[in-house]
Amino acid sequence: MRKLMTILLAIVLIAGFTTTSKAQISIGAKAGIALPMGTFGDFYNMGFGGSAIGEYSLNDNMSVGLNIGYYSFGAKTDVGDFKLSIIPIVADFKYFFMTEGFMPYVGAGLGMYMSSVNIDGAESSSDFGFSPKVGFWMGDGFKYGACIDYNIISDANHLGISVGVIYPLGK
Repeated sequence: MRKLMTILLAIVLIAGFTTTSKAQISIGAKAGIALPMGTFGDFYNMGFGGSAIGEYSLNDNMSVGLNIGYYSFGAKTDVGDFKLSIIPIVADFKYFFMTEGFMPYVGAGLGMYMSSVNIDGAESSSDFGFSPKVGFWMGDGFKYGACIDYNIISDANHLGISVGVIYPLGK
């Protein structure tokens, strides 16, 4: 995790000193659902949650960012009432095809997914994960948008569908 954060910081600093376009930092939040896939879907129902997001524009078409979230999944069982919680801490990269108005993008996230299951006490684990994504932002200044991402995490793969808002802190 420490290496990932060091690499992300190095990319941001290098890009900040080498690009001539305006760089800006934006913060926001998103909420959404998570649809379990594969064998994960055999044991858990749809999850709900959200994330705090931060983005740094490298130039007009590219940004890097950080997502920190929380998602909760209920179990498909008659044995008892238990749930799985996943906390993603993911570094993102996005490439925007348009830079004003409707701004569609493709991207990818890479990071740690911490999970906890409360069955007769809590069992916790951390897994490295990857998430390709497509989405869009709309608006000038204050933006709103949506995203679909496929989170590939050892045995907890899920499709995320979220909506969110983001606000630039400076220009």
